[in-house]
Order: sequence, then structure tokens, then C-alpha cells
Amino acid sequence: MKLRIFKNKKDLIEKLIRPTDVVLDVGFWGQGITTDDSNWVHSLLKRQAKDVYGIDLDYDTQIIVDSSHYKKQTAEDFDFGKKFDVIFAGDLIEHLSNPGLFLSCATKNLKPGGKLIITTPNTFNLFNLAEKISKEEPTVNRDHTCYFNSKTLRVLLKKNKWDISEVAYLYTLGLKHKESWKKQILNIFYYIASLFTVKYVETLVIVAQRELIET
Repeated sequence: MKLRIFKNKKDLIEKLIRPTDVVLDVGFWGQGITTDDSNWVHSLLKRQAKDVYGIDLDYDTQIIVDSSHYKKQTAEDFDFGKKFDVIFAGDLIEHLSNPGLFLSCATKNLKPGGKLIITTPNTFNLFNLAEKISKEEPTVNRDHTCYFNSKTLRVLLKKNKWDISEVAYLYTLGLKHKESWKKQILNIFYYIASLFTVKYVETLVIVAQRELIET
């Protein structure tokens, strides 16, 4: 079966989030884009879902003033005091010291039958592989603690009693920045490769639900 490739996070949210969903956006503030940008992921979630809540270590309380929907909490130790249809963790898990603690908190805050959506950089994307040829290590966000691919993320989720319902990929994060001519050329090869295989696509998407425990 061919795996899905979402064009960007707007496409992903429109296809994975239902208009009736109540969503918790974990790490909603630090998503590599300004809050007034129409492509800010938290805004995309708010436009798609019935209701959206958020947690992050810190955020500007002059912009986010609704204390009933937002809390300053860590992704490894949070409890919103309610259950959600969806927990969305966009480009978060690779920043954590202990992703198992995050998955445990997600369990406590998710409704029965609810789903967890994780996006994270694909370790073996084309850009990383190209940089590995010319550098000792690819360029990485200085706050990242680990790399994931579909196999390692499957193992992590399974060990924490989650079932994966879908593995997919995200073509682009949609971040705007100046690119070198080398990167622009590499973008052409990236596009061509994505027509034939998901192996080199930039971002991994995992949709998971809690394992059913037999009684």
C-alpha cells in the first residue's frame, strides 16, 4: 500500500482533524513561525477543529490571554484536567529528554478511541543524507535530542502501549527562509524522488491510538 504524502501541515490538519474534534496542541508556541502568520499550525488547528487547547513551557500571555484553554506546562508532565479527541504534537518529540513521559501524559489526557498525531523529522530524508556526504553530521536544530525514523518510532510507541493506525509523510514544513543555490538544486531532486518513494521525504507523520487492553 502506498503511504500518504501530505503537501504541508495545512493539508495534514484538514485531512486528519475532524470539525467535531476537541484538540490539545502540545508545544503550540514554538513552531518555527510567528503567531500572526496564517500558516501558524495552532491557527490552522483552530480553523479546522471544534475547539483547541494548548500547552507549552512558555508563551506570551499578552497574546494568549485565555487561561481556560492554555497552560504553561512541559510536554513530559502535563495534565489539562480534561480529555481530548486528538492530541497534536507537531515537531515536538525530537526535542524531549524523555519521550516516554510525554506518551504517558498523552494517555491520561486522551479520550477512549482518541488519536495522537506526531510529526517529526525523518532521519533519512534527502537533505540529511546529502549533508552527511559533505559534513561529519547534518545540520540539526540545537534543541533536538534525538532522531527518529518509522522503525524506531514504532518501537517507542509499542513499548508505551500505543497502536499505530497510520504512517505517512509531510512534504514540506512551509517555513520561509533564504535558501542557498545548492539547496535550490537539491529541492529539484527532492521533488523528483518524492514522486517515486517516501523514503527521502523530509518529515514523518504517525497517527496512533491506545492499545485495547483485554479484560
